Amino acid sequence: MFLSLSTSVWILIAAAATVVNLVAMQWIIQIPKYKKKQYWMPVIGIGILGVRGLAQHNALPATLYLYAAVMVMMPLMLAPVRSTITRDHYRWVEDPTTKAGKGAMVWITVSAVVMLTAVGVGYAAGV
Repeated sequence: MFLSLSTSVWILIAAAATVVNLVAMQWIIQIPKYKKKQYWMPVIGIGILGVRGLAQHNALPATLYLYAAVMVMMPLMLAPVRSTITRDHYRWVEDPTTKAGKGAMVWITVSAVVMLTAVGVGYAAGV
């Protein structure tokens, strides 16, 4: 199905997902010392999913689909709670015993499960 798109189209989709991730994460992460570390996310994603694709002998379009999905998933999970994440971080810096906001943690956990399920269903349908 969707994996029938050509490899060059999947490369373009993955490149666009990388740009979306980098731009969105710079907006989401408002803590200066962590802004530069966000540039490592695509490198780590390429490394982990590339090794996974090679180990399982997956076709390149399938690996690129998973990479693009992960790159888009992170901003979608964090954007709605970005102010809470920032506030919790600065509270934690002042008092390390401070706990993270429960609403933000629930949102991140539930949205991660929902999105991973959607990616898995899409992957199973496309293979």
